[in-house]
Amino acid sequence: MTTQNAQTLAPRQIDPVTFEVAAAGLQSAAEEMGSVLKRSSYSPIIRDMDDFSCALFTASGDLVAQADYIPAQLGAMSLVVKSVLQRWGDRIQEGDVYICNHPYLGAMHLPDINIIAPVFLDGTLLAWTGTAAHHIDVGGVNPGSEGPELQDLFGEGLVFPPVRLSIAGVENEDLIALVSDNIRDPLSTVSDLRAQRAACHLGIRRVLELAERYGRPTLETVMAQMLDSVEAGVRTALRNLPDGEGQAEGFLDDDGRDGAPTRIHVAVRKEGDRLIIDLSGCDPQTAGAMNVPWASTRAGIVYGVRAVVAPALGANDGLLRALEVVAPQGIVLNPLPPAAVSIRHNTCQRFADTLIRALSDLWPEKAVGSSTVSFFCFNAGSTDPFTGRPAVMADVVGGGTGATPFGDGIDGVDTYMSNVGVMPAEVVETNYSIRVLKTEFVAGSQGEGRFNGGLGLRREYMILDHPQRVTFYSEQTHEDFRPSGAAGGSDGRATTITLVDPSGRETVAPSKASTTLDAGTIVRVETAGGGGYGDPSLRSAEARAADLADGRL
Repeated sequence: MTTQNAQTLAPRQIDPVTFEVAAAGLQSAAEEMGSVLKRSSYSPIIRDMDDFSCALFTASGDLVAQADYIPAQLGAMSLVVKSVLQRWGDRIQEGDVYICNHPYLGAMHLPDINIIAPVFLDGTLLAWTGTAAHHIDVGGVNPGSEGPELQDLFGEGLVFPPVRLSIAGVENEDLIALVSDNIRDPLSTVSDLRAQRAACHLGIRRVLELAERYGRPTLETVMAQMLDSVEAGVRTALRNLPDGEGQAEGFLDDDGRDGAPTRIHVAVRKEGDRLIIDLSGCDPQTAGAMNVPWASTRAGIVYGVRAVVAPALGANDGLLRALEVVAPQGIVLNPLPPAAVSIRHNTCQRFADTLIRALSDLWPEKAVGSSTVSFFCFNAGSTDPFTGRPAVMADVVGGGTGATPFGDGIDGVDTYMSNVGVMPAEVVETNYSIRVLKTEFVAGSQGEGRFNGGLGLRREYMILDHPQRVTFYSEQTHEDFRPSGAAGGSDGRATTITLVDPSGRETVAPSKASTTLDAGTIVRVETAGGGGYGDPSLRSAEARAADLADGRL
């Protein structure tokens, strides 16, 4: 492999029109990659719930363009590209495609598999294309490859350092055989890997078309300036905000193994055009699988800073140049291997909320009500009701977003760093031996204020036909950790999980569990609503009347 230096090959300046059109071409390529992946994938979690992301990178691995699907994936993907470069170096060749899900080599948790492909032009590396997608099973102890109780990475599933899915354009049959014989639903997983590769190949074609149109030096300059422009935009936004300090803390219900609540603490300091984020006040890494690998923590920082400081800007790695982050190894947001990380997204959600509240402590005019971080996930080792083959289900139930100074929160959506849809009931029932009995908003779950938070969701699953091994997990079942209101608004309601056995007896379930449920058992979740904003006495009469008419209270 030969890597050319964009700084020496590319012209120093290009006209603004060329820059905007070429940059839009790169952005369009990333979005088209997403369309290919969504329409080519096999699993409902990708094709119906959109749990995937696509991006383009410079030759050195910096993310320059992304399709806005899952923030938790996008802020992390460039670290995987850099791991590929570090491991393979001059052995990278045209037609290679790399796979990686190693949380301590730039990836997130094991089900989120990255597929990365180099873009070569005239024998030298020009760029990279990449996809990250959640796979319903990659082996391990539990169906779905997640478990709050797990204590190390090795129980969570297959771990891929950066290795080759394709070698010089030919699929690596040995790798496919290894994967197929170590997971519960190889048809779904292998099909989805191939869909990711197809999306990368589409991205390669689009990048080469742009290089043919504009020339390599211009395209490399465009990518460099995309990074520079986001950095400049963030620094300008920071300069226009007052200097100062802020902090906030939040808590997970436990450590994944029914231990004590886990503290997330964020301190921020703004100086001129720099923002310092200090995470050293967080608790040590947990005994269970709530730990967050550095890639996901970095993604949370990108998300939170973009949301509060510069929401109108595009997102790429240029944003990180304006930040300084203190994150000692061994804390829950930067654990030491081989700590388990499969339930890391619940911690990511709490981190995103805490970071936004810390920035709001620094700049009170930016405060909003907290959104739910419940992120109820339900995995089941089920069967296809038509063929009887093993089929692993993974569903996510959102909740209410926080109210803002400008209006009510949104009802029943996935919040903060996540952006997936709830699986349609028809898809559940045609793919798995599970029935969805209810999906509805939870009246009264919102925090009240001048503007109310969004409503949480109620969903009920019934296990059919045979006992099934399930894992479910959530947050904010503890009354003290509900979504908080802002500027005098009240908190949202806590999340509850209930098990109803085949005889109809109801029991309150823990926030997290891996267990086997008999046929006829019902799992009911009611997720938290968002926090309110402002004094509830200031809510307009018209809004109150609408709340009553719509049965929201």
